[in-house]
Amino acid sequence: MREVIKAAGGVVFRFSPHGEPEVLVIHRPRYDDWSLPKGKNDPGESSQAAALREVWEETGYRCRVIAQLGQHEYMSLQGWKEVDYYAMTSWSVTGFRAGAEVDEIRWIPISETGLLSYHYDRQLVRSVDYTTLHSTRTLFVVRHAVAGSRQRWSDPDHIRPLTKKGWRQAYALADRLAPEGIERLLSSPYVRCMQTLEPLGELLGLPVEEHPALAEGRGMRATMELFEELKETNAALSSHGDIIPSAILRLSEAGTALSDPIYFCKKGSIWAVNVIGGTPVSAHYEPPPGV
Repeated sequence: MREVIKAAGGVVFRFSPHGEPEVLVIHRPRYDDWSLPKGKNDPGESSQAAALREVWEETGYRCRVIAQLGQHEYMSLQGWKEVDYYAMTSWSVTGFRAGAEVDEIRWIPISETGLLSYHYDRQLVRSVDYTTLHSTRTLFVVRHAVAGSRQRWSDPDHIRPLTKKGWRQAYALADRLAPEGIERLLSSPYVRCMQTLEPLGELLGLPVEEHPALAEGRGMRATMELFEELKETNAALSSHGDIIPSAILRLSEAGTALSDPIYFCKKGSIWAVNVIGGTPVSAHYEPPPGV
């Protein structure tokens, strides 16, 4: 059995002021080629997580995955390689630093993709329906940030608030989600969930709407009906550790592609569910902010 090298990369796109899609490409001095950003998966790392990490490391762009585009298999100098590609858009730029692996990045219109050195890259970039992907909506399903101990709390549990760390997480989540074009904020009526979205609401000038379908102990029917109601909206939803994994499982069973195991759901974490044409097509997990 031959050993397979797993790798992942991204087709990061945006639209120019004239409405033409552009993609982000890199120049590698070692090979003197122009290609899409990509790299090998770390041990135990999912392809989607690897793609996001590699794009950030090589270009300085923090991105979110919109859709999986396919897999390229070929023989490289290191051995047989399988590369999973994902369509992405950027939500933050930490700054590009030229180095030995990548010394230049460039945004190019689709009409200039002849710059790319490899046939597969050119073919892939030209095959993407950027207009449809651009219309993708995302539900950011957030588990409430760190709250005080349930065992040590003597008052009703629904009023248990965030701790100092929880508030730091809430403000970090606000910075993370502010660029995402979010139109609505919905939360379990529990105080800790409402507080988790309050800093984001302050940044965006949006109210945090209480919704019983996100409350602890609710059945999945109401939660999934809410997801269906929000399918044409960019929204952030704050809920609990018993609700979110069950909802992600339901999505997976209905065909939504997941980047990570459904039981990933730490306090302050995010499941980003991408919806295209009213259908949840993919979801990826983002761990809590390190604060």
